[in-house]
Amino acid sequence: MPEHIVERKPRPRDRVVIRLSGGRFFAIPEEAAAGLVTGAELSDEEIGRLDSIDQYLRGRDKAMRMLALRGRSRREIDDALRALQVKDTIRAGIVRELEESGLVDDARFAREFVSVRKEARRMGPHRLRHDMAKLGLARPVVDAALAAFDAGEQEAMARALVEKQLGSAPPTEKTLRRVIAMLRRKGYDYAVVNRVAYDLSRRMRRDFDDADAVVPDDE
Repeated sequence: MPEHIVERKPRPRDRVVIRLSGGRFFAIPEEAAAGLVTGAELSDEEIGRLDSIDQYLRGRDKAMRMLALRGRSRREIDDALRALQVKDTIRAGIVRELEESGLVDDARFAREFVSVRKEARRMGPHRLRHDMAKLGLARPVVDAALAAFDAGEQEAMARALVEKQLGSAPPTEKTLRRVIAMLRRKGYDYAVVNRVAYDLSRRMRRDFDDADAVVPDDE
């Protein structure tokens, strides 16, 4: 049903708040508010136009704030706008604009995601695949981002992690279980984990045999 404007208030960034008699309000650009004065009656169609403009601007602002912090997947942006209750058509339009401008690019995001978490957190491919799937990245995109992550690189990373965990201490059954659990949690291939575990077990046996071979001096 028609409502009338009870307040017209300027806001930062050349925007105007239009408050209606029914309690709703919309923050729209100054040019979109031309001709809208306090007391003016608005039809349902005019109110719908203001609502669409307001939703677009709120959604766009939200997306830009998110992107200012770090890269985002298409799904992350879409989910955030859905939580704002932005209409489907407006939400799709905002995401499409961001993709066309290069601000949202799932392929680039996936490559950066893998690079950062490999270097900073030493995560393996299975954990990376799981985390990227949760962010809504398509399987071909994930596969391409992980293509350069070969078994040799995995094994080198896994061994470096184990050495960091052990330090100068010899491996024990307890530390062996701990590092195996860590490597699996970080998403390394089972074959890589098994090779690292096998080598640690050999070291444990060798250390045990060396200690057993020490014979005390006769008195």
